[in-house]
Amino acid sequence: MSQILVDAYKIKNLNSGLGQFSFQFVTNLLNHSSPDLDISCLAPSDKSILFENKLSFVKANLVNRHFRNSTKYDLWHSLHQFPAHLPNSNSKQILTIHDLNFLVEKEGNKRARYLKLLQKRVDNAHVITTISEFSKSEIEKNINLKGKNIKVIYNGVEIQSNLTEVAPNVLKKEAFLFSIGIFNKKKNFHSLLHMMRNLDDYKLVIAGNNATNYGNEIKLLISEFSLQEKVILVGTITEDEKSWYYKNCKALVFPSLAEGFGIPPIEAMMYGKPVFLSKLTSLPEIGGKLAFYFENFESDSMAKQIELGLTTADIDPDFSSKSISYAAKFSWGTCIQKYLDVYRETLNI
Repeated sequence: MSQILVDAYKIKNLNSGLGQFSFQFVTNLLNHSSPDLDISCLAPSDKSILFENKLSFVKANLVNRHFRNSTKYDLWHSLHQFPAHLPNSNSKQILTIHDLNFLVEKEGNKRARYLKLLQKRVDNAHVITTISEFSKSEIEKNINLKGKNIKVIYNGVEIQSNLTEVAPNVLKKEAFLFSIGIFNKKKNFHSLLHMMRNLDDYKLVIAGNNATNYGNEIKLLISEFSLQEKVILVGTITEDEKSWYYKNCKALVFPSLAEGFGIPPIEAMMYGKPVFLSKLTSLPEIGGKLAFYFENFESDSMAKQIELGLTTADIDPDFSSKSISYAAKFSWGTCIQKYLDVYRETLNI
């Protein structure tokens, strides 16, 4: 039986995209037992309770964070491109690269350092996977793969079935648009504030940890534009709250400037909702033909696109069912099965 270690250390922060990806990956891995594969999980010791001890855990600690792990596994899968824990040099390694967003977010020496570090991680890996064709093209343009192929495996997205939806007290019965994400500049939330000055019939709810420098900029803009009654920052929300917002919003607005995949658009589509996206990076690939796209980030143009898109969705009686059907292809079952196939292919079993 082949010994495999999955590095899910990022579950230490479940409010991050990598944390949620790692959590969902391990959770769904438990549903796909493989008698030929003995899979363990590297994670902070206090997180093992999340999986009710159904998986063998290896405690992440300072020693194996700063030195290569002394235990040889047949295969080591790093779920993110900058792993803090490195495998034994005799273990085969799969490296999953989510994005090269640092090319947009960083400049000068910082950008060069990130690129150099990623090159080193790729050099050490035997197999590279990524989460979209867009990310694959970015890797191929910026990293010397030295003959290694990249396998594209789309993220799984799912709606939990045991949610208790309770209406938040920040809204009454007003029609609202919804957005969600980490508060940094690449999310481009400020464009939505300009847009809201041209939309009279809707409020805007933005979820996510706004205790950041960019979050403070957004709060200042809300005050400057006198949008306190139209734009609501709800901070970090629970899965129950997120489900309520998706189910009750008129649409998801997601004008992000840099995404390796983009989970919120698929989540919103799972509720049959219209989604409005930027045309940048992976979003057209993930949103497909059912999404609506901002031609630019001029406030009047964005507002007109919202009004036109909502009208288009409203007059199509099948719009909701088509969105739900489209989103269903991004299942965790499909995602995990493809990774298990990569495991076996890498191990030649």
